[in-house]
Amino acid sequence: MKHRMDSILKFDKNIFKHYFYYFAFAALALVLVKDFFSPGYIMALDMVFAPGAFRATEAFYGFSNIYSILPLLAVLDFLNIFFTVEIIQKLLFFLIFFVSGVCAYRMCPDEWGAGRYFAGFLYVLNPFIYVRFLAGHWLILLAYAATPFVIKGLMDFFEVPSTKKSVYVAILLTFVFALETHTPFLLFIVFCVFLIVNLIDPGKKDSREILKSVVLMVFFLLLLNLYWLVPGFAGNGAPLGEITTSDLYTFTTTHDAGFNTLFTTASMYGFWRGGYIYAKDLLPYWYLLFIFILFLSVHGFVSNYRNPKHGIYVRAFGIIAVISVFLASGISGPFAGIFEFLFNNIFFFKGFREPHKFVGLLVLSYAYLGGLGVSELEKAAKAKGKGGDPYKIIGAWLIIALALLTPFIYSFTMFNGFWGQLKPGDYPEDWYEVNNYLNEDKQDFKVLFLPWHLYMDFNWLPSPQKRIANPANIFFGKPVIQGDNMEAGPIYSSSSNPVSRYIEFLLGKGDKVENFGELLVPLNVKYILLTKEVDYKKYDFLYNQDDLEVVKDTENLVVFRNRNPVSRFYQADNITSYEFGIGNDTKNSVSEWQLLNYTIDSPVKYTIEQPSKRYVIFSDKYADDWKLDGKAPLSNFGVTNAYDTSGFKGNILYNHRFNIYLTGYLISVIGFIFLIYFYYSLKNAL
Repeated sequence: MKHRMDSILKFDKNIFKHYFYYFAFAALALVLVKDFFSPGYIMALDMVFAPGAFRATEAFYGFSNIYSILPLLAVLDFLNIFFTVEIIQKLLFFLIFFVSGVCAYRMCPDEWGAGRYFAGFLYVLNPFIYVRFLAGHWLILLAYAATPFVIKGLMDFFEVPSTKKSVYVAILLTFVFALETHTPFLLFIVFCVFLIVNLIDPGKKDSREILKSVVLMVFFLLLLNLYWLVPGFAGNGAPLGEITTSDLYTFTTTHDAGFNTLFTTASMYGFWRGGYIYAKDLLPYWYLLFIFILFLSVHGFVSNYRNPKHGIYVRAFGIIAVISVFLASGISGPFAGIFEFLFNNIFFFKGFREPHKFVGLLVLSYAYLGGLGVSELEKAAKAKGKGGDPYKIIGAWLIIALALLTPFIYSFTMFNGFWGQLKPGDYPEDWYEVNNYLNEDKQDFKVLFLPWHLYMDFNWLPSPQKRIANPANIFFGKPVIQGDNMEAGPIYSSSSNPVSRYIEFLLGKGDKVENFGELLVPLNVKYILLTKEVDYKKYDFLYNQDDLEVVKDTENLVVFRNRNPVSRFYQADNITSYEFGIGNDTKNSVSEWQLLNYTIDSPVKYTIEQPSKRYVIFSDKYADDWKLDGKAPLSNFGVTNAYDTSGFKGNILYNHRFNIYLTGYLISVIGFIFLIYFYYSLKNAL
């Protein structure tokens, strides 16, 4: 009986020893998110949540530029059936912190002891993750959290390359693509460094096997990602086309007074946008803590770069750290010309118009090398413990304790709701009231939301930072036309949307327009919502329009109804008197247009009644993918789509671009099923 009890106790101790880190990082994550548990949403610059935040259907049919994250959106949309968006958002925040810590811990070898905890703590608590939360980059942080797990997979892949591991790594990278689009390209840099150090390592004698496995992995990766690569790079859907050199200068890395850009980025700071409270603003001599983190990383590197077991990755992370510091400094650093060359000549670099994202790789390097440095200190402390000077032993353990505490001190403003900078809050009651009012109108129409800004300050937000991305299009149940003008630095807008340019043209006329409602008829706009924020008084001309009437006026919103009949489809005998090119006069009339009946077969397919007039007008933004009876819209019509029905025999309008999406979806799904089967049929183990 005693022997059995001893076995049980030993088993329990082993469980505690091997799984305690789950509890530790879960507790840390709970402490970090505890201030978000109050009712309401956490909203920041690029993070807006609302009851209708997850609309996977729109993304599936290609009506939003979400690129690779469709699977994530579909999962969140599914979860929304069972949980509110508020609960899902807070669960995501918990997972970001918890998974970050656990994955960074597991990235490090078992024998590193306390060093694994240092890696996990630093990866969770650092200026990069701090400011990304304040800026609302939750998708980047989801991918950031999973990155160490992928890194561990890459290490295993290069340790003993095989076909099975090629499949595994391709699935891992695809998983990160499904979370966020930028981070896999950061991982591409890591992959290239790992590949090079493995190929040149004299201890590696299987270079051909490595290259063979790499080629297979790239093939599998492309196969799995065709669901977004095909539509993303085919025809007029090429991503990143709206990013220019102006963006590069607008979102350049900043530096602290008294420090250059390299030191700022090396210390994990440098985010382009100001206005946030950092730990360094409140902590005297904060840079000494950074120097200690740097010391631990350098100590780990110097002590082990020749280590036969993991020295190859120590060298690799040293290279990655240097590369990430220089790239993160962008055009503000000493290698501005090189960065600008990469930006202009390597397509995915345009996604890094804001180069501070490279700091994420630096944090990863510090976590790994710093964890190794702490491990070396722990080994030294244990060695001294065998008959050594007790004062030196105590001193060694105090240094280790200080190392474990350093991330908490260096980023202490992450606690208490990010130092009070993020607070949960709900939309005003009248937003819900207006949404219900619009939803009661069963007609198929669109809503124009003003003021016309992509980002604006909302005074009802409880957080100190009031500026967020306009949430109207995810809050209101009806389709919303809203500002997509960035208004950052010298950049007013990067949008190529013809509807946006047309709205901006009309708003520029202001008081000179008396028939604003009529001018919105081609866009199927039945209601205008004017929120009483920022420069809303500039829109007083709406009250003077002959064809607009106020139907609701609440504390935060004014609702105007268009007196003109609107529809998704119209027919007319003559459209030459009303072309929607920018700069045209606004005195023309659409009074002779007639509404055309139609049925919605799917978001990409409509059946219209047989037109009796020569032209059919479809109110969605101009796109030559919308074909009526197989014919593209008239190219000179401009904002929306007009079709000459002469000789038409059919009455089906179909978006042929969806065929491209569907092709990519089918290939990726079939490829995924095949690779899962292929993976489990292979005998070589991971």
